[in-house]
Amino acid sequence: MTNKNAKGSWSGVKAALRAADQSDLLAVIRALYDVSPDNRRFLHARFFGPGTELEKYRALILDAMYPNLFGRKPVRVGEAQRLVRHFEQATGDTDATIDLMLTLVEAGTDVAADTGHGDEAYFRALEATLSQVVTKVRAVGTAGRLQWQERLNRIVDRAAAIGWGYCDASREIVASMDR
Repeated sequence: MTNKNAKGSWSGVKAALRAADQSDLLAVIRALYDVSPDNRRFLHARFFGPGTELEKYRALILDAMYPNLFGRKPVRVGEAQRLVRHFEQATGDTDATIDLMLTLVEAGTDVAADTGHGDEAYFRALEATLSQVVTKVRAVGTAGRLQWQERLNRIVDRAAAIGWGYCDASREIVASMDR
């Protein structure tokens, strides 16, 4: 490749992939598959559909958001958000992505209500994810809203015992869905 600026960039990689034959491409994908569980989950979800990996992603999100706190494992909001993004990128499935985002917020709300865990940054992350859920639910239309409304209402109810303004924020975010 003659363009030195293209090396180390997506355009350089894309050019190299276009020049590769099928066996070389399969070898690269196999190496990516072998190097990381994230890559394996991504490829499974992409090629076999969201149903093949949805429960694995859900379990990982639950572990990140509500780990065994007696095992001294920290709550990892960023990890849970990353997993949701990877799932969405792999599948493009809006309903399953909403489901995982709600799983993240539900578990985050539960750990805060059950243990008092959280600070301003933690609750802002939950609020941001909840806002993204409402945006996605609005986009699926009126019929799609009904399937998510019960879970959204449970989050608001569960948040009622939590400080940091999270109770009010969650109620306002969910109410904004109807505006």
